[in-house]
Amino acid sequence: MRTSERNQKMETPGPLSHRRFTSFYSPRLPLTDRLLKQIRELTWLMWQWLLNGSRPRALLVWPEMPSRRAALYKVARSMGFELTNQFRENAVLGIRFEDKTEKLSTFDPPQKSSISWWNVACNDIRKSTLEVAHRKVFGYGMAIDPTTYIGKIVVKSDENAVHDGQVIQGPILAASLRSESVYQLEIQNTDANGRHFDYRVVYIKGHIPVVYMKYKRMQTRFTNLTDDVLLLPDNQCFSMEEKGNMGRLAGQLGVDYAEFDVLRDARSGKIYVVDVNPTPWGPPAGLDAEQSEVAIKKMAEVFRQSILESNK
Repeated sequence: MRTSERNQKMETPGPLSHRRFTSFYSPRLPLTDRLLKQIRELTWLMWQWLLNGSRPRALLVWPEMPSRRAALYKVARSMGFELTNQFRENAVLGIRFEDKTEKLSTFDPPQKSSISWWNVACNDIRKSTLEVAHRKVFGYGMAIDPTTYIGKIVVKSDENAVHDGQVIQGPILAASLRSESVYQLEIQNTDANGRHFDYRVVYIKGHIPVVYMKYKRMQTRFTNLTDDVLLLPDNQCFSMEEKGNMGRLAGQLGVDYAEFDVLRDARSGKIYVVDVNPTPWGPPAGLDAEQSEVAIKKMAEVFRQSILESNK
């Protein structure tokens, strides 16, 4: 067995016969971290049992357990659901949660037949893969040939969540091309005051319950660092056609639950989905506590509705 395969087996939950009371945490985590997570989980479960007289319904994830920073963790707690990667008789939904750009070649979670599973078909979220789907749905994309394009070009890693974007001047020499990078149009995502901004769009099974507007400085425009974050009604941001296209894009990428990073070009007015993240943290740092709570409640409401629809 190759080392990578052995490590993968170590880090994924055991078979159905191993039904833990708490969730499985990777042995790669320090022992103290695993113990704290289990104590926290047990405390919450006992509290829920005392309040309701029974174990809470379960929202399954596989193969990874989300961090407390993950939006899904907060949504599950808001709904009063246990979030776990272990077999549960009272599970209502499963979500593939795998924080990798290219996912496992096989997907073999517990309880495959008794509940619906989301994001199962989402195997690849590379920017080059997103580009193909974007052109198919929107009729245009971001990729350009940097050896012939005259003007500013954004070059960044094909991998997701690297945040290494740079602006260069085209054209460039073919010898300078980097095989692990993508070359894209520089989208003019600035407001009337010259601030860079992008939309973080929460997508849940055909619905867009939450849209954040994230303002950034020029120096940090390709990072997660923000100067200000606002919670917006989605009907102020996108047309029905644009929302429909985002739903079709999700379908092309096998996504049921994710967050999209969307830019609107100030010159053409077109929107560009530049990243798709099916394992998002959130709400974004910089959003105040009250608005964060509003966002989580909106997501939880749509999750409840979507769970009912998925299990009909």
